[in-house]
Amino acid sequence: MKKIPIILMTTIFLALGTVAVVSAPSYAQDYTYPPPPSDPYASPWVGPDTPWVYYNGDWFLNGVLYYFFGPTYGWAPYYAYAPSFIVRSRGWYGSKWQTWYKARPQYTRSFQKQYPHYAQHQQGKRYTQKFYEQHHTGQGGGWQKGFQGHPAAAPHHEGR
Repeated sequence: MKKIPIILMTTIFLALGTVAVVSAPSYAQDYTYPPPPSDPYASPWVGPDTPWVYYNGDWFLNGVLYYFFGPTYGWAPYYAYAPSFIVRSRGWYGSKWQTWYKARPQYTRSFQKQYPHYAQHQQGKRYTQKFYEQHHTGQGGGWQKGFQGHPAAAPHHEGR
């Protein structure tokens, strides 16, 4: 008989806890970044739990330097295509990202701690094959030869 009141009280406490959690305000609307893209490898985005970080003028995906290689090739690692294919669109390489990260220094600190080999990185810095082989094991062969299977395209000049 003593079990029934205990079970009833537990049920009431659990129900009240659920109501309290459901009625709590949502702080997701307080952020000023766009929602994640359907394909996070297609374009950078910022905010909690993102694999992308904008650091000293360039985008990094899981610690690998990425550039935008135009609408034909999209976002790809630094070594994937020749630097002449890099397109610096204002939307993704603009000052708004620097402002966003300055207001949230924890993301920059976390990146610096995880990837100390990029401490001296500046926008447009070129890296050697030896650097990539040392710090990005498992990236595969064909460094700086482009992804296989893509059609040839006229090079885009790096613009601002």
